[in-house]
Amino acid sequence: MHAFYPAALKRALLILTLVAVAWPGVGGFIPSAEATMFKGRDFPDLQLEPVFHPLPDNVEVLQLENGLQVILLRNPSQPMVGIYTQIKTGSAWENYRTSGMTHLLEHLLFNGSTKYTQEEQYEIADRAGAYNNANTSDFYTNFMMILPSDKLETGLDLQTQMLLHSTLPQEKYDKEKGIVLGEIVQGRDRPGHFTNEAVRQALYGGSSLALPTLGTKSTIEHMERDDVYAFYKRWYVPNNMTLTLAGNFDRDQAVELLEQYYGSAAPGNLDRDHQKTLDPIDRTTAVTRRAGDRRVVALSFEAPTYQMKDYFPFLVLTQLLDMDGNGILTRALDSLSLEERPQLGIGWQRVPGYGRLDLEFELPDGADPAHCYQIVQDAVIGAVEMGIQEQEIQGILHMSETSTLLEREQLRMTGIYIAEPVALGGVDFFVSYLDKLREVTAEDVMRTLTNWLVDAPCLAVLVEPAKGSTVASSGMPSGMPAGMKMPAGMKMPAGMKMPSGMAGAKPAAKPDAGQQTETEAVISEPVGDFTEIAALSVDRTVLENGAVLISQTNSESPLMAIHLAIRGRAMIDGETAGAGALDLVHRMLNEGVAGCDKICLARRLRELGAVVKLVDSPYIPMDNYYTNGRFSFIRIETTAGFGMQVLDLLTELIQHGAFDGEDLERIRQERTVVLQRGSKSARKEAGRMMGAALFGDHPLVLEPEGTPESLAGFDFNQMRQVYRRAFSPENLIFSVVGPFSHEKLSSRIEQLLAGRGKPAPGLPPVPVTEQAETLTATMGGELAAIRLGSIFPVERADADALRLLVSILSDRTAMDLRETRGLSYSVGTSVSIRGGFAQFGAWLNPPSERVEEGREALTSFVSSFDATTITQSELDQIRNARLGRMMMRRLSSMGQAYYLAMAELDNDIPGYLEAFSAPKAVTLADLTAVAGKYLAGMKLVEVVVD
Repeated sequence: MHAFYPAALKRALLILTLVAVAWPGVGGFIPSAEATMFKGRDFPDLQLEPVFHPLPDNVEVLQLENGLQVILLRNPSQPMVGIYTQIKTGSAWENYRTSGMTHLLEHLLFNGSTKYTQEEQYEIADRAGAYNNANTSDFYTNFMMILPSDKLETGLDLQTQMLLHSTLPQEKYDKEKGIVLGEIVQGRDRPGHFTNEAVRQALYGGSSLALPTLGTKSTIEHMERDDVYAFYKRWYVPNNMTLTLAGNFDRDQAVELLEQYYGSAAPGNLDRDHQKTLDPIDRTTAVTRRAGDRRVVALSFEAPTYQMKDYFPFLVLTQLLDMDGNGILTRALDSLSLEERPQLGIGWQRVPGYGRLDLEFELPDGADPAHCYQIVQDAVIGAVEMGIQEQEIQGILHMSETSTLLEREQLRMTGIYIAEPVALGGVDFFVSYLDKLREVTAEDVMRTLTNWLVDAPCLAVLVEPAKGSTVASSGMPSGMPAGMKMPAGMKMPAGMKMPSGMAGAKPAAKPDAGQQTETEAVISEPVGDFTEIAALSVDRTVLENGAVLISQTNSESPLMAIHLAIRGRAMIDGETAGAGALDLVHRMLNEGVAGCDKICLARRLRELGAVVKLVDSPYIPMDNYYTNGRFSFIRIETTAGFGMQVLDLLTELIQHGAFDGEDLERIRQERTVVLQRGSKSARKEAGRMMGAALFGDHPLVLEPEGTPESLAGFDFNQMRQVYRRAFSPENLIFSVVGPFSHEKLSSRIEQLLAGRGKPAPGLPPVPVTEQAETLTATMGGELAAIRLGSIFPVERADADALRLLVSILSDRTAMDLRETRGLSYSVGTSVSIRGGFAQFGAWLNPPSERVEEGREALTSFVSSFDATTITQSELDQIRNARLGRMMMRRLSSMGQAYYLAMAELDNDIPGYLEAFSAPKAVTLADLTAVAGKYLAGMKLVEVVVD
């Protein structure tokens, strides 16, 4: 995508894509793969009688005459439509000379076509309120366009121009190469990068998965435009594509438009080079490498892949391996002492022709790497002896059903989660997904466990830290942190190398950690009706116990979303223990409640199909930037039938948490390792320095996740004090979106949470930036981080105009510093307005050798911004873009619940209700006025880390 997500994450996360439809068979699979590639496995006879699974309602599968596969997923209740197109080519088809070509091409397709220039493409997308994005993986490239339903034709026009009629101009090619090189460098700034690369290369060396999706600095620097253009013309043909329409659209009109825009394209010749598959693992092989700063053992076992008979039992098995509380492997690891206990990451790699299950153990210092295989074997043999419980399988099914509804509701996530199954799984996987999952029995799982893992050989990789590096006494897996496991059904797809934030086609990427996100990239002005999503009424009550309940009732909703916000995280930390205290408490909430330990609690949540989020994950695109000092949160989503039971369990969780001192010590050690690694990042250091300069002695200066030093000072009694203080009713904001009435919700919460009080005041006013200053630091890495920031008072009446003004500045900054000069993969400006104050930020992450050039460019661009040059057309474009992005975010019940909670924190419920109407009143004169009032003469703090 303009983007990539760390390769190790792809290995460490499972995909469980939950949709109701898919596209007919994908070529490239070996029909007899199960019979020929896994000799020695004891597979029962294949099913001979056919089992038919009818297409769900509002689902249709088509094929145009030129070979384009089409899936129609109608949902008339949505105000938007998503256009998702997968091109079946990715980094697995490359070699050392062409490594990174697919990803570079993806970038280039946003740079203009025979019909539109790059600037026109962006402007048209913005005016339509569209979210336009893409990502590259091993076996496919995925393009996503989400926009208001009445703009479907605009979206199809833009996407076909990109995919079928791009020109790849030479000047844009040279610029985009620089941006990709910057992206490669930015990836190296992430903690654990070099260890992750060593593991990947050792596990997949010699196969089509050996090369990094982004390519290398050497391959990108020497790549020629004409070679990329020839690659484009060869593979970007309709018979190598699958297109899915999801959301609200007229079926007949959609088919007519697809014929008009896609149907005229000529098919191509799809002769492919032979895939380099991995050899079957018929004996255990061990290799050792030295890289990075982590001790890691990775064990890779043969596994089924898409379209194999054991796929669904193995899918259940992967959930059982690291299931919260009572997983086959997690139970075994929990029995070890903290000094011996490794951290576990699990990845299931499913590719054409073969599969691999990768178990990654990060070892404490001094632990014996040879023990990992025996731990696995003892655990799986023990599971066979103990048996698999049917109730555990039912819990996984309930989670899957919830996740299916969540995915359908949020169109921007639909594009992420359908991509790999559409490209690799085929129509049978989609149509029969839940039906086949429901058919899995405990006996099936036992058989699968025995056939694939018991006494199975493996490829074992040990990576020791590079010389001169230090390794902590305990560690974290390269995948999901402990306590932050993705729920069943919402796994990040293997191969989805996504950046944190999912920056849109508009190249201004999302701010890095520590930056504000309210104006990320661009998005705004009324085109069509942007008010449909806000049609439901909002009810608000201050309960007798001091908690606040805000609800939005939709009696037809199949889902219930509960967002519990806890006021004043930074103040609670500062007054009770120190930075990161409440973050640790949140990570301990899944340890159990009174009378129900961790295993019991996890089982109850699964039985209720409850998708729970206690802390942010840095690994989930568009869902990793809510950790800040203003509030902490618990988010729970479930099907409507379990809604009130989940509300009951939530109140139990915040009153009767049963974590103990051992839990604190374990999680403290895990978090300390993560924070130590993050301290080596230029971007993290720049964010920390900016926070210290802006906030001084204000509570918000405390880092919400803490520091290794602050975490070391906590004791168990302090954690219990933080727990009681944070979850006192006066600190709580319940925002609920679902089918239940406000009266029913308020009555239930008051029954469950006793006491009398009034809402806590929250944080004190933030300090105003009184003088400009420059702060510098040297990290010695390949990436530099440049930040500008300021805090100033702002009048509520100016808020909408100021947000639009900074969005225009962000757009111009990106077009110049990124799209023209190629200075940085990540660049932009933002403003966050809360409580009568605005926090302005600007960021740029150039390669270290261009730090001075980047510093001068960013500061001069911001200081010389002239609002009088803004045209009405530019204002309309940015306004539409903002409103379109806001509509997309509020498609989901949880999105609405989140924004309701933020409105309550800001004491601005009317702002939530007027979010789609208020920006329409902003004029050019308003922009000029707020620029003179707030940006002219703004005192800026400048931070430069290289």
